[in-house]
Amino acid sequence: MRDMKQSSREIWSWNKEKEMKSLRHCLRSFRFIAIDTEFPGCLKETPMEAAEEIRYRDMRFNIHKTKLIQFGFTLFDGEGRIGGTWEVNFSDFIESKDAKNSKSMEFLRRNGLNLEKIREQGIGIDEFFKEFTQILNESKSEKKMTWITFHGSYDKAYLVKGFTGGQILPETSQDFAQVVERLLGDVVDVKEIAGLGLFPCLSSHYGLQRVADAFQIRRVGKAHHAGSDSELTARVFIKMAPILSQDYKRKMRLRADQEELMMMTTCYVPQPLRPRPMMFAAFGGFFVVPVQRFNYV
Repeated sequence: MRDMKQSSREIWSWNKEKEMKSLRHCLRSFRFIAIDTEFPGCLKETPMEAAEEIRYRDMRFNIHKTKLIQFGFTLFDGEGRIGGTWEVNFSDFIESKDAKNSKSMEFLRRNGLNLEKIREQGIGIDEFFKEFTQILNESKSEKKMTWITFHGSYDKAYLVKGFTGGQILPETSQDFAQVVERLLGDVVDVKEIAGLGLFPCLSSHYGLQRVADAFQIRRVGKAHHAGSDSELTARVFIKMAPILSQDYKRKMRLRADQEELMMMTTCYVPQPLRPRPMMFAAFGGFFVVPVQRFNYV
């Protein structure tokens, strides 16, 4: 496995054509895409103990009322090779007029986001997502993409908003999950993997940087910039993937052994066919992951 470290390629109004051409070429070979977004914060902050539908309701309100500032994504393949990282800067957000969380804006500024430059030299959200959708549709005819997030509810929600031309999200979390499955397909959340108990050094309470530190992965670029965060998410997932695959295969073998034992000790009763596990080529062999269980809202 090769761990390629590189800085983000920023997309602005003046280089969009060149970078989208590079992206189109890169998608021919790299079928995993780790994503991250930067946005003006939450207008409604949800209590930690809130029920799922309340959490979704608040997220739906926040997404509808706010505008995306940055979208970062990193393409990589099944051998752990990173093809490229892009950071898209959007010009739609006007700090003096648009809805925002003031504390979140201060946080973004402290971490180096040049909001004035993004406003002046960025590209339109609709403009980008129209072309991005076209490029993805072209690539889908060859291979299916797998999307990687870290605590990615808002990342997925902003993608859905972008892909649907700014439409308001569905009424319920269940309907939202169906839309995500239809538009994106397979989505794996690294934070959920961290909480499975497969890695003694990790916890589902850890943030991205702390998980990366546990794996001794050094960040490329600045934290809380969408490109750098997406690249770090990709590299963390690359570290996790072999162990995750081995654990899943072990559980599948154990289940098969249990079923064989049951067949030997009971009368045969025809059983309904079970769906095959979702599989995709990756990481030095055939990487098997039950992707469905990671489609969290």
